[in-house]
Parts: sequence; C-alpha cells; structure tokens
Amino acid sequence: MMPEDEKLESMLADPWLAKPGTRWSLSVVFVILALFALKPVIVNCLVSRAEAYSSYNMFNNAERECQKAIFLDGDNTRAWNLLGNAYKSRGDIANAINTYLKAININPANRVAHFMVAMIYTLDKNYNGAIPHFELIRILGPESPRALACDPFSYYHASLEMLSLCYEKTGRTDRMNDIVKDLARTYSGRQKNEDTLQLPYAK
Repeated sequence: MMPEDEKLESMLADPWLAKPGTRWSLSVVFVILALFALKPVIVNCLVSRAEAYSSYNMFNNAERECQKAIFLDGDNTRAWNLLGNAYKSRGDIANAINTYLKAININPANRVAHFMVAMIYTLDKNYNGAIPHFELIRILGPESPRALACDPFSYYHASLEMLSLCYEKTGRTDRMNDIVKDLARTYSGRQKNEDTLQLPYAK
C-alpha cells in the first residue's frame, strides 16, 4: 500500500494538475465553495449589525448592512424587515411599504411585515387597507411561549386590539364585537398592558 503522503505527491505530480491554468481554476473553485459555505454566517453577521444600528437609530447604516445581506441572500426576511424599518423611520413610507410587501411575498406568514404595513395604513387612517394584514396575523394565532421568549412583543395581541379599532372606525361593529370576544377569551384574567402597542423596531 502506498502511504497517504506519497499518494498526495503522486497526484500533485500529475501533468494536468501541474499546469498553472489548472491550478488557478482549482483555486477559484475552492474560493467559490468556501464563500458559498460561509454565506449564511456572513449574512447573519450583516443582519445582526443592521439590528444593532437600528436599535441606536442609525438607520442609514442599518440600510447599508441590509442591502449587503439582501445582495447575498435575497430571501432573508429579517433583512427585508429591517430595511423596511429603516425606510419607515426616515419617513420614506412608499419604500417602506414596498419593502415590507417584498418580505411578505417571500414569507406570507411574516407577522412583522404584516403588522408594520398595517400600522402604516392605520396611522394614515386607511383602515380598510390595514384590516387584511391584521386579520392574517389573527389567523396565524398567538405566538408560542418560545417565540415570545425571543421577542416579548405579541403581534397577535396587538393586532387584535388594532382590528377592534379598525372595525370601529369603519362602522363594522359586528366584527369589532367578534374581536373583543377573541381578546377576552385569549387574554382573560390578564391585566391589559398599556405598552402593547408601542412598536418594536422590525426584526
């Protein structure tokens, strides 16, 4: 049996591998494979930096990091959510809505994007535009304890309260009463948290 190091030397001595062009091509392939393997780590790092910038209201920096992450992974909904938040916080509402809608297109069950779009519509008094997004979060149901441990803000609870308001403003008292019943049934015995509707930055 030929020792392993002798096998390696024998392979490298192959005239085809010895050609500069071949070795350069193999180097390029190895670099591409390494970048592909590291891409999720790089994207996660960029999104984490965007979250940090957002928490300090440095939205231009957050936008830059999100754009980098999206360039590497166009399906990363965290990056799209944070980019939408950066636009919204700078007052660029049209771009914010379009960005959140892109996030929803990638993942229709994206609670954050639905909630943010609905809140933008609500603040603009476009209650009929907000209702479908709040309703979708209602259909998804309450967050699991595990999800709330990661993010204590309940989009489900907040959406029920906002739906009650939207249906009241549009004169649909029957639907409003249904939502109030949902709130009472789901959160019975709970003291209403006055901070529920304070918006978190998008994650």
